[in-house]
Amino acid sequence: MKDADMKKILAIIFILALALGTARAAFEDWQVGIRPSGMSGAYTAVADDIDAVRWNPAGLSSLDSWQASVYAKRLWGVAGLTNQTATIGRSFGKWGGAAISAQQVGCDLETDQTVTLSHGFDLNRQLAFGYNFNFYRLWQERFGSAMTMGVDIGLLAKVYRSWRIGCFGHNLNHPSLGKLYQYDLPSGVSIGLSYAPLSGVLASIEAGKDAGRITRYKVGSEYELWQDKLALRAGILNEGQLTLYSMGLGVKARGILVGYAFEGGHQALPGTHQFALGYKW
Repeated sequence: MKDADMKKILAIIFILALALGTARAAFEDWQVGIRPSGMSGAYTAVADDIDAVRWNPAGLSSLDSWQASVYAKRLWGVAGLTNQTATIGRSFGKWGGAAISAQQVGCDLETDQTVTLSHGFDLNRQLAFGYNFNFYRLWQERFGSAMTMGVDIGLLAKVYRSWRIGCFGHNLNHPSLGKLYQYDLPSGVSIGLSYAPLSGVLASIEAGKDAGRITRYKVGSEYELWQDKLALRAGILNEGQLTLYSMGLGVKARGILVGYAFEGGHQALPGTHQFALGYKW
């Protein structure tokens, strides 16, 4: 079978899954970010940069300046099946940090679009709180479009020296789309624990439970090979019989951040390459 034919088949399978209303197809790829992806998503207790928007908005309280990023990937390497995400945020001093993020996922036949407004701030020296308002729009060539809104809440606590605990609730209002054919958007809760024993060394573990799915477990790590210049990342995700691995790296120079991550291990689908470009000023 030709490679082009295989890509078409994968794209058709993806669209059919959406059209048949599989429980978690719509907006399932909302949580992205080059640093979290390199750590298999074990990021709820780590979030301390612009990626906190989608993993734990409480982490936006750590922003100390303007920060922006653009992220892109082709799902499973399928041409035309992409995730494109752009985020910008800044510190507002004692009022914490805020950000806005826009995302588009899909192909010519179906597109998921999301705009997220995010804010995180310190409740005290040990505890931060954050929230998101997600505005969703699902468009299908055959059925048209529909819109809804979801609400997220996050907490991030410094518990002992270099230990942190994070908790994130996604779409806690259980939003849905459509009338005749209804889509229930992903909703669930994640809790994580991170530890930074040394400067430039980070480890994180996490458990998450989404509505209608079994519990997933994640382990991630990051090591700064060159302090504030070059970081290496790796992680493992387990969800029942499915085990995926990830690896990635990040390079910083003069405020410019360049990142790469790879996720693989699926028995039926090829791996996914991910790229991001950011700027801090």
